[in-house]
Amino acid sequence: MEEEINLREYVQVLIRYWKWIAALTIVAATAALVISFLLPPTFEATAMVVITKPRYVMRFDEKFETVNDIQQPYKAYPALAMSDDLLLQTIEALNPSLPVGQTLANFRGKLTAASGSDPSLVELRVSYPDAETAARIVNTWADVFVEGVNTLYGKTAQDAAFFEKQLIDADKALMRAEEALIEFQSRNQSSVLNAQSSAYRQQLSNHLASQNTIDLIVQDAGDLRDRLRLREGKASASLVDDLAALYLEIDALSSKGAIPLQLQVTSATSLSNRTTEEQIAFLDNLVASLQEKRLTLDSEIAKLEPEILRLQGEIQTLNTESDRLTRARNVARDTYTTLARKVDEAHIAAQDESGEVQLASSAAVPTKPVGPRKKQNTIMAGALGLLTSVFGVFAVEYWRGTTAAPPSEA
Repeated sequence: MEEEINLREYVQVLIRYWKWIAALTIVAATAALVISFLLPPTFEATAMVVITKPRYVMRFDEKFETVNDIQQPYKAYPALAMSDDLLLQTIEALNPSLPVGQTLANFRGKLTAASGSDPSLVELRVSYPDAETAARIVNTWADVFVEGVNTLYGKTAQDAAFFEKQLIDADKALMRAEEALIEFQSRNQSSVLNAQSSAYRQQLSNHLASQNTIDLIVQDAGDLRDRLRLREGKASASLVDDLAALYLEIDALSSKGAIPLQLQVTSATSLSNRTTEEQIAFLDNLVASLQEKRLTLDSEIAKLEPEILRLQGEIQTLNTESDRLTRARNVARDTYTTLARKVDEAHIAAQDESGEVQLASSAAVPTKPVGPRKKQNTIMAGALGLLTSVFGVFAVEYWRGTTAAPPSEA
C-alpha cells in the first residue's frame, strides 16, 4: 500500500503553535514598518536622452563616398552612460555640491541607465535623499552624457581639421605635378621629331613608289624588247615601237608613273629612224639605267628605315613620359578638388550643433519620495516572518520527535 501524507497532523502542528506564528509574523511586519519610518526618504529623478538619425547627408563629390546607412549602436549608450570617465566628469561638474569624500562606487550606486521602450531612448535615473540634489545630479549627468557621446561619434571639428591637413598636402602635390609637367614641356621635342618622322616616311613612300614604277617600266621594256627581237635587226622600227619606247623613256625620267602626254602624229613613219637592233640596244640601256636607279633607291630606303624606327622610339618615349606626367597632374588635381569640396562639407557639418544625441527631457524636482515603501516593506516582512515561523515550528516538532510518523505499509 502506498504511503499517504496525513495533512491533519500538519494542521494540528500549525494550530498548536499558531500564537508563535502570529507573534513572529506581527513582530517582523512591525519591525519593517518601524525601520521604514526611521529610514530617510529617497527621491528619484529621471532624464531622457534620445538618439536621432541625421536629417540630411551632404555629398559634394560623388568620388568621396559618404556612408548613409549607419547603424546606431543603441546597446552601447547605457554602458557609456555608466562609464568611469563620464561619471568622473559628472562628479567634477557637480562639485562642490556633493558630499565630501564622495567615491565613484558610491556615486555609481545611486545611478541607473537603461534603454527605454524604444532603443533610441535612454533613461537616466538618480535616487537620492534630497529631491533637488537628485534632479541636479541627473540633469548634469544627462548634459555630460550628451556632450560626450556627440564628441565621440560626431567628431565634426576633428574631421574638418583632418581634411584641411590633407588638402594642404594635396595642394603641394598638385604644384609639384604641375611644375614637373611644365619642365617636361619646355624640353619636349615630340613635335620636331614628329615632323622629321613624317618627312622620312614621305621620302620612304616616294622611294617605294619609284621602285614600283621602275619595276613596271622594266617589265614593259622587256615585253617590247622581246617583241622587237622577233623582227629583222636591220629593219626600221615602226611608229608604234617608237611611241612605246618614248613613253617608257618618259616614265623612266619621271619615275612616278605615267604622266598625261598627247602627241599629234601626221604620218606613220618612224619617229627616231632607228633600226630594230638600235631600238633593242636603247631598251637594254634603259633597263640597265633603271636597275642602277633601283639599287640607289634600295640604299636610300635602307638608310631611312633605321632613322624612322629611331624617331618612333624617341617619340614614344616622350609620349609615355608626357602621359605619365599628365596622369599624375590629373590625379593630383582630382584629389585636390575632392578634398576641397570635402573640407567645405565638413565645415558646414561642424556648424550643426544639434548632434545625433539630444536631451529629450530634463528631470523636474520630484515632489514625492519613492522610498522607503512602507506598505510594501511591511507586507514583505510579514510574509517572510510567516514563512520563517512555520518552518521553525516544524523544525522544532521534528527535533522533539512529536511529528507523526509516516503511515506503515498494509
